[in-house]
Amino acid sequence: MKNKQDEAKRTTRWALVDEKAEQRLFEAAGEDSVIKRAFGSEPKHEHPYNLYRDITSGPQALRDTFEWVKEDVAAVADEIVKRKIRRILATGLGTSQFVAMPAAVGFCNLAHSDADQVDSAEFLTSNRDWDLPHTAFLAYSGSGFTVDCVRAAEKAKKEGAYTIGITSVADSPLTKVCDASILCAGGWDTGASDTFHLITRLGASFLLAIEVGERTQPKQLNYKDLREQLFAVPDLMKGKAKEIDSRCRNIARQYKNKRSFLVVGGGPNLGAAEEFALKLDEIANIPSKAMCPTRNIHGVTNLLDEDIVTVIIAPPSASYPWLMDVAKLTQVLKTPSIGIVTEGDDQLSKIMDNVVRLPVSDETFFTLPVAFVGELLAYYCAVEQGLNPDCGRYNIPKYARGLNMLFPPDSH
Repeated sequence: MKNKQDEAKRTTRWALVDEKAEQRLFEAAGEDSVIKRAFGSEPKHEHPYNLYRDITSGPQALRDTFEWVKEDVAAVADEIVKRKIRRILATGLGTSQFVAMPAAVGFCNLAHSDADQVDSAEFLTSNRDWDLPHTAFLAYSGSGFTVDCVRAAEKAKKEGAYTIGITSVADSPLTKVCDASILCAGGWDTGASDTFHLITRLGASFLLAIEVGERTQPKQLNYKDLREQLFAVPDLMKGKAKEIDSRCRNIARQYKNKRSFLVVGGGPNLGAAEEFALKLDEIANIPSKAMCPTRNIHGVTNLLDEDIVTVIIAPPSASYPWLMDVAKLTQVLKTPSIGIVTEGDDQLSKIMDNVVRLPVSDETFFTLPVAFVGELLAYYCAVEQGLNPDCGRYNIPKYARGLNMLFPPDSH
């Protein structure tokens, strides 16, 4: 395993075009990729792209993270107990919020904590009483530079919260403003989408929830068994990686030109569904929407047709009966469907057009390999469409200008 401090460095400053650069740099975006300037990586022009390396590095990055964070996680758990903290509030933007969503549910499931999540900008503008003096505030940013996440951590700390930055980049602004940091493995992205950062930060969060639960309610759950299950996930993912890769490419060939995807999940897998949909949006340029099963049942029936794919994330859980209703609806309407299930599923899988089986059965931990599936499916949809996933549309001048407008130097 690489040295923690050496790997957790940023390879380049985020600056597509610095303040003195000429407009002609945008005009040449098709010849000189802005992603090369933003990420410091040379875009490739055929599979396997840089983004594929990022995605497939996930299991190893998760395994390394569990080795890296043990002491830091234990220290944070001790501090949460010492401060008599009553609740957890997790925050982030984009993919980082979709870490926060299942992380919050994970604290409810694994530590029986009062936990919630919020978009960082919504936190900054909200007048809600968050009871911050009795709150552990988990701030997620893969780079540690995301401006509004850093601002949210600063506000929470000022108002009395115990702030924890969970990131992949050492000595970043987030690590400097927070009371404590949990530094995850994987290094810096080389492609144009945040991938392995999600499972490393989510894995570290589940470990923290286990540590807090073991300290506060030691007889509530079998924490030794939970820890062993969690630590087994990277090897289980690696063992199924080739099969999942092949299945995702075959499914992508079928659905690459579909109009839209609806991704359905419940409990912690609602957050997984949000990230799954986001990856289809940003990597494959396929408009996608995430929802819980009852939202699907109560509002989507008239929307479904043969050009809209329904993805159902269905580990054993309290949501499973509703997920079965969603599956049966696709069967009745004869609309395309993908079921993401456990190895032992023998119900929902029977009525899906396509099935991906994952080697994890715990509802909370299931979110980790689901992320891997979502990333690979989106990646292969892009490849099969003839897109370059390393660039997205940022090799088109107007998109390069838009990206630089939204994320000026050192903002992301």
